Amino acid sequence: MNKSRAAAAILYAFAVVSSCGLLIEIPQESGIVFCPSTDNQILRSWENPRVCFDFAVDEYSVEQLFSVTDAAGPIQGCLHWQDRSVCFQPDSEWIPGRRYEFSFSGVFRDLRGIEHVVHRITPFFSERTNATAPYVRSTDPPCGQILACDQQIRIVFSQPIDPSSLPLGFRIEPDTPIEIGWEHFDTEVVLSPDERWRNCQRYVIELGEEIRAADGIPLAESRELVFWVQEDIVCPRILSVMPVLNLAMQMFPETGFTIEEGVGLKDALRVEFSEAMNPQGTVAALSIHPATAIDTVWLDDSTLIVAPAGGFASATEYRLEFGSEAEDAAGNPIEMQEPIGFETIPGAITVVTELANDGILLGPGDYSTARAVEISPYPICSAADYELSFHFTGVQFGEDSEKSAVHEAISLVCVFPDAGVADPTATGFSWRMDSHLSITFSDLRPSTSEQRVYYLLRIRGASPTSGAPGGITAEDGCRLERDLEQLLATAVE
Repeated sequence: MNKSRAAAAILYAFAVVSSCGLLIEIPQESGIVFCPSTDNQILRSWENPRVCFDFAVDEYSVEQLFSVTDAAGPIQGCLHWQDRSVCFQPDSEWIPGRRYEFSFSGVFRDLRGIEHVVHRITPFFSERTNATAPYVRSTDPPCGQILACDQQIRIVFSQPIDPSSLPLGFRIEPDTPIEIGWEHFDTEVVLSPDERWRNCQRYVIELGEEIRAADGIPLAESRELVFWVQEDIVCPRILSVMPVLNLAMQMFPETGFTIEEGVGLKDALRVEFSEAMNPQGTVAALSIHPATAIDTVWLDDSTLIVAPAGGFASATEYRLEFGSEAEDAAGNPIEMQEPIGFETIPGAITVVTELANDGILLGPGDYSTARAVEISPYPICSAADYELSFHFTGVQFGEDSEKSAVHEAISLVCVFPDAGVADPTATGFSWRMDSHLSITFSDLRPSTSEQRVYYLLRIRGASPTSGAPGGITAEDGCRLERDLEQLLATAVE
């Protein structure tokens, strides 16, 4: 028959089948590996029929197609999945020389719902066993070699191992929490640390004869595997500690001062380490004396922000220290010869004075004793009243004792003429929001065309170098750094 006649015959046959309503299904076996793979293949004593896929499948639909039979009928057993491979484990041992038939035929689905047609029926035999005992074929890394802190240890056996027997003959020293996994049909065990292997540590793994092969044969001999962990042996150091503004949204900008120049009461500290640190252990090992509640933030794995939860105490010497529990990522303890000391500087109070009757504001740089500001007491008579308002920033005077000290620190006295004119009297005090104070002074004399009357407003500061008692301070240590004085002249009557 020539080629044209053969083609015509095929087309005719296809037409006949189609006219009968039959659909020809073509097997789709790409991406699938079978064992046995050829007819009459002899499987080794520890090998079992299996199917391996290189794509995700619906396991239930696959299991419905899997069967193994002999002349007497189906072989009883169970199916085991490992990744994308399914293996048939018979309830009884294979009988050497007996003919078995592996069948995997029908339609199964992958996880996308696509159906695949397969048709595989393969006879096979099992080799005779000489009861060879399993042994350790190799390890990765090799025994006696260096192990990285996060590296897995792989132990390859000569034949499949019964996973349930491993705990009976497995021991690791020092005792370390690990995860155990099996690969390549239980011929390779993978050991992974729950966290990390400890740096500069010697680990010994003992494999005893309690470990057995899948067919129950014990390990040929006990083995001892030794590994050394070495990744980084340099101890971390503190490179710098800098005061920063406690502004998280601005990534804690520097204050412009060094730690030797002092730390503000609301400032935070930026600690820079020489290398990446263990975050939890480092924070747990941190201490500040005197004891202070703190918040911590890691900007990166080597930069820690330490912020006082309620602020530092004023004019106090502190010590910052990390214990040996502070370690780098490789487990090396911190190298710290002595604590880092720093001293807090008091917060500065600023005052804006409002000459209320005249709507005049005196800011921090406006106070002067060389230039008088004219004021208009009311009513314009021989004994008039005048209201002064003081707006404090950088502080809240929440306690009555603090408010009373502020009252004492503010005075208004007559400086000219030096006789015949009495000092004004403070007759009323009024506070708003613990930072705004209004004082009414009485008995102010108006000036005349023949004689001007001058008064001196003094707001006493609390600088430690002034030597004067009193001054405006707050309980948190904030203070007015220097005296503020303003010369006032009453308007002509």
